[in-house]
Amino acid sequence: MPSTGSGTVDVILYAVVAAVLLFVGYRLGRLLGSVAANKSLAAKEQELFTTQKGFKQLYEQEIAALRGENAKLTEQLKLLNERVEEYRKKAAGFGGLFSGSSKRADAMYALLLENEALEEALYAQNEKLKQERTDALKDQLRATSYRRVLMSQLLNDERIKGYVAEILADEKHLPGPTSGTDHTPQPALPAASESSTPT
Repeated sequence: MPSTGSGTVDVILYAVVAAVLLFVGYRLGRLLGSVAANKSLAAKEQELFTTQKGFKQLYEQEIAALRGENAKLTEQLKLLNERVEEYRKKAAGFGGLFSGSSKRADAMYALLLENEALEEALYAQNEKLKQERTDALKDQLRATSYRRVLMSQLLNDERIKGYVAEILADEKHLPGPTSGTDHTPQPALPAASESSTPT
C-alpha cells in the first residue's frame, strides 16, 4: 500500500480518496437509476399509448358500425314512408273505383289522413285518461286505507266500546224495525232463547 511516511497525511489522503470514490459511486448510482427510471417510464408510456390506440380504434369501429346502421335504418324508414304513402293513395282510390275522378280520390285521401290524425289524438287522450284513472284509483285506495285505520283506532278506543255496549244493552234506545203493514215494533236484539240456538 503506498504511503507518504506520515500517518496523519496517509489518513487524510485515504479519507479524501474514499470521499471521492463515494461521490463518484453516488453519482454513478443516480445516473444508472435515472436511466432505469427513464426506460421504465418509456415502456409504460408505450404500453399506455398502445392501449389508448387500441381503444381509439375500437371506438372508431363502433362509431362506423353505428353510423352504417343509422344510415340503413334511415333508408328503411324512408322506404316504409313511401310505401305507406302509396297505400294511402291506393286506399283513397279504392283500387281504381274513383280513378275517373281525381277530386273524389283526393277527398278520400284527405279523409284518410284526417282519420289517422284523429286516431293518434284519440290514442293520446286514452293514454292520458288511463293515467288519470290510475292516479284517481290510487288516491281512493289511499283514502280507504286511511279511513280503515281511523275506524280501527276508533273501535279499539275503550270509551267507544263502552258506548256501544251501553247502547246494545239498552234496547229502548234502539228503534225497532216495522214488519209489513201492521207497524208493530220488533225487538232490536233477538231474545235470549233465539240467540242461544245454533245457526
